[in-house]
Amino acid sequence: MPRAAIENGRAAYAYDLVANFVQKSSPDSQKEYRAYVKKLPAMIKTNGLGQTLAFYYAKAGTHRQVYEQIAGWIQKNHGNLVPGDDFIEAVVKLDSQDYRLIATEVIALVTWMRRFADGMIDVKSNSEGERNAIPS
Repeated sequence: MPRAAIENGRAAYAYDLVANFVQKSSPDSQKEYRAYVKKLPAMIKTNGLGQTLAFYYAKAGTHRQVYEQIAGWIQKNHGNLVPGDDFIEAVVKLDSQDYRLIATEVIALVTWMRRFADGMIDVKSNSEGERNAIPS
């Protein structure tokens, strides 16, 4: 498959993930989502893919949703490397070459998710509006 087609597929998938999340969640959850997605590539580079995914897996709520979104993409596109229902178990059992491939793929997906989250999620809070309000 040509590289452009892979990138376009990844972008379309990421757009759908973020758009669906934004549509179904509260503004506070959206802000959490945006923050968690933004931190994820640095966490992978610092701690490794396995530890980062285990952290997101162990948490409830928005962390877990981000984990599930990533798992869906990897299992859809690299199911031969991470078979079965237990995504985290499959990832930590990969050989080093496949582990690096999956880590690179996750970072590429999350890069798109970050871009879309930045565009779709308004991070202005009520406290900013109150601070900028003219006192009566």
